[in-house]
Amino acid sequence: MSLLSVNFMGLPLKNPIIAAAGPWCRDAAAMQKAIDAGAAAVVTETITLEKSHMVSPRVFYRDGEVYNTTLYSTMSLEDVEQEAERLKKKDAFLICNIRGTTPSELRYLGSRMQRLGADALELCCFTPIGTKLEDISIRPEEVGEMVRSVTSAVEIPVMVRLPHHAALNPAFARQIAQNGARAISAIESLEGINGVDIETGRCTMAAIGGCTGAHLRPLSLAATAVLHQLADCEIAAMCGVENWQSIVEFLMLGATVVQMGSAIMLNGYGYITETLQKLEHWMQERGYRDLSAVRGKALSSLSPFEKLPDWLLHADAALPCDGTCPDGCQERCRCACLYGAISCKDGKIAVDPDACTGCGLCVSVCPQKVFTMR
Repeated sequence: MSLLSVNFMGLPLKNPIIAAAGPWCRDAAAMQKAIDAGAAAVVTETITLEKSHMVSPRVFYRDGEVYNTTLYSTMSLEDVEQEAERLKKKDAFLICNIRGTTPSELRYLGSRMQRLGADALELCCFTPIGTKLEDISIRPEEVGEMVRSVTSAVEIPVMVRLPHHAALNPAFARQIAQNGARAISAIESLEGINGVDIETGRCTMAAIGGCTGAHLRPLSLAATAVLHQLADCEIAAMCGVENWQSIVEFLMLGATVVQMGSAIMLNGYGYITETLQKLEHWMQERGYRDLSAVRGKALSSLSPFEKLPDWLLHADAALPCDGTCPDGCQERCRCACLYGAISCKDGKIAVDPDACTGCGLCVSVCPQKVFTMR
């Protein structure tokens, strides 16, 4: 067993990286590139009974954020089956992402994907764009019925893909686990518009798209931590998985695997190989023997708000500073202090302990790490 190997939904994965559903897995050739680069599994673009039409332009980028107006696969079921036959899985696994508007549609799609050779299924009950299943956002039992319709019809493992609001809702996690799903993937991309041209008064996108990127990782990290405590099933973290460090973060909050998507599109398939090498090197340097030693390690440092310790820390300028930040910003910490506790006297930054309430913002905003909490 290798350093990075992991068992997920009963599948012996050689590492924790799964190529997520998206244009980077649009067909056999694309999925093959991900497999050849080292991905332990690949997820197809969302498969439906009716193929989606092609929109152009459909992918947008700004400041690390990716916006995608592709709703689901543009291939027919027959096309999907032909592509699956072309795929050489080697030691990787094929996960088919399916979406239906009724339990019977999902059951039919799940059974058909199992027959074509899928190793697992991912149910796409939510979508950030296009037509939505109206009651699902407020009725977890509807999701439970859809999950049960598939798990009762197939023998391969099933996971369910959730958006942020559902991932934080105990009722959804309960319904998914009780109805036979083995895992939850979260979070789904969020609705987003990448901006407005204020000179023309027009949106820079023709439709609201699914938004992903590193800026959403805090939401995904929180969802991972919450799901680890709510759900009686495994977690495939997604949205904000951009490098080996973020993979470690998700694993330390309880994820079993991660799904990488936009990072592949922005950096190429070889980025999977590079990320795996860096992850393995980090684990070797730290003396970790396997991923189980990493998984969940950070959870003990989290507490419910009600149980946070009732004591007051104060900021202190532990290092000398003249108030000039490396990027030329003058006294950033002083301007950010809402309580007026930070000043620059005689060319040196100082903290007034009587005015400081211990909010801790100065510790985060200071690029030179001058401040500490005591």
